[in-house]
Amino acid sequence: MVKTDIESFKEFVQKHPELIKEVKKNKRPWKEVYQDWIVLGEEHESWNQYSKEKKKQQDKRSSSAQNTKSELTIGDIIAGLSKLQINDVQKYLSQFGSLMDAVQELLQQFNNQSDRPSQLPENKMNDYPSYKD
Repeated sequence: MVKTDIESFKEFVQKHPELIKEVKKNKRPWKEVYQDWIVLGEEHESWNQYSKEKKKQQDKRSSSAQNTKSELTIGDIIAGLSKLQINDVQKYLSQFGSLMDAVQELLQQFNNQSDRPSQLPENKMNDYPSYKD
């Protein structure tokens, strides 16, 4: 049994899953992909970016990068702690404390202002002389 061009193209597409994704994202129509496949052939280097092998290599790189990243974080923390200067830490804590004092003082001022209206005299009308006709 002889394969038709369509059957061969289907097999080619199955070997290049990234190509399917590109078409589904409307970056290229199937007609254009098919025409390029006819003109360039299956072995052209432009298809390498869509192959399963390329995807496997990318997956290996990303998984190894994730493993390396999780291993490095502990080392990064230890290295960061060893570089800390006690004087710098004290300086930052002092600045933070001053900031918190300022915020607390500001909040107290707002609370005092909200209490003032209730402290106004009840009979404000008695302060003004009334004129009788």
